[in-house]
Amino acid sequence: MREIMKNSISKLLIMLIMIIPLVLLGCESDQGYNSSETESSDINKIVTTYRPATDLVLALGGADKLIGVEDGASGGLDLIKSLKGESISELVEVGSKKNGINIEAVLSLDPDLVIIYPTEEDDETVEKLEAQNIKVVSINPESVDLLKDEIINVGKAMGVEEKANELVKYYNDKIKYVQETVNSLEKKKIYIAGSRGVLSTVSSSMYQHEMIEVAGGINVAADLKGGSNDVTVEQLLTWNPDVIFSVMYSEGGSHEDIKSDEKIKSINAIKNNDVYQIPSNISSWDMPQPSSILGILWIGKTLYPEEFSDLDIDKEANEFYSKFYGKSFEDLGGKLESE
Repeated sequence: MREIMKNSISKLLIMLIMIIPLVLLGCESDQGYNSSETESSDINKIVTTYRPATDLVLALGGADKLIGVEDGASGGLDLIKSLKGESISELVEVGSKKNGINIEAVLSLDPDLVIIYPTEEDDETVEKLEAQNIKVVSINPESVDLLKDEIINVGKAMGVEEKANELVKYYNDKIKYVQETVNSLEKKKIYIAGSRGVLSTVSSSMYQHEMIEVAGGINVAADLKGGSNDVTVEQLLTWNPDVIFSVMYSEGGSHEDIKSDEKIKSINAIKNNDVYQIPSNISSWDMPQPSSILGILWIGKTLYPEEFSDLDIDKEANEFYSKFYGKSFEDLGGKLESE
């Protein structure tokens, strides 16, 4: 009798050992399915509070889902106007990276996803939004690798991971093309005139610095730290860059202003008329956002036109915007305003 009971217990243990993994596997499968379903089906209303985040949502096909944007975006970006059409009047401005987020305005929109820039108030903002079952993604893509990571992160949050992977592949392919083209060249010294005019520039901490390096240039201000820096005339003369680029949103830093500035007329870039403004008119190609890959291509061709003789920027821009934004660069009202 004891032997029979022993055999029965042994058989029962063997059955349990076989069944438990199957039960656990079933639980894991259910959890994975539910998570995936949530990712892909629940994001219908999106709010952004940071301009590169807005551009990223647009590049991932989210124009119709965009209901709230950073201050000034609804009236200041031709890209949004072209993609949203008449519905742009329905966009609500909810604050910004610079001025802070208007939590009440965000909550009033009842969004499914909010994309923010990390600030000192970030934890409190995230806590308040998540308390209302709102998904929050915080992005700070101040390098090429970080931008690619954030494209994937936002793509997952929006439920469009396949399109995000496609965008990252495009980015990688173009970066490889540029780097292979400039790899053996003697690098030119570059100065970027920043948002506050010719005497403001970008440090090595900023995205524009890496754009210059990828495109085969040397940022003369690479030793500066932090964000945007003010510099003196004496410092700029000492650096004596071969080429000066200014950003499209530079105050008093257009190519005409720079070339007519008597205080810096001895700089090689000005003497040789190598002063340019980074395009384009519908969105800034120097910001840490998907369209910056066109900025890298444009900078490479501007610096080394012979080596990039096969590159047609207008054609590239039309194909890029058609592929990721649904309309060509020209159809969006895009123009290359570089001289």
